[in-house]
Amino acid sequence: MLGLKRGTVKLSRHHKEWGRLFRKEKELLLSAFKNERIKIEHVGSTAIAGISAKPIIDMLMAVPSNIQKVFYKKLKELGYLDRGQQGVRGQRLFVKGSENKRTHYLHLTGENSKFWKEHILFRDYLREHKIARDEYNVLKKKLAEKFANRRSLYTKAKAEFIEGIIKKAKKLRV
Repeated sequence: MLGLKRGTVKLSRHHKEWGRLFRKEKELLLSAFKNERIKIEHVGSTAIAGISAKPIIDMLMAVPSNIQKVFYKKLKELGYLDRGQQGVRGQRLFVKGSENKRTHYLHLTGENSKFWKEHILFRDYLREHKIARDEYNVLKKKLAEKFANRRSLYTKAKAEFIEGIIKKAKKLRV
């Protein structure tokens, strides 16, 4: 139910269990960093009921930018691998699970960063707008079939839709 080979795309129907698995991981992280001011959110399709998703729990962890490096060693101790910025400003990706069964993505960022705000906006918009959620679900299924072994192309092909939703969400928040 959880885990996917790195670089592949295989969607699963939404599982309520994903929310429980996120909360369990969040508790682990909060406990490990109990003396730090952090915020953790469940994002991505596993956080949105009614959407098929790669079975990988996607999380954002906001930490003060001046002490982010303090977190790297502790995350490694918790089983996370540092994958760097992955060409995306404002975040650093940590992954959990083997190459054959990746289970968690943790994006370390600042709470006021563009990366944080846009991920929350996208998630919340899809949670609140069934038509957009359904359109995204159809797109993901089509792209997953086309790019089953080329995850980077799958991700790129979703970008225009995601950017459009973020623009709509920003207009609603003004």
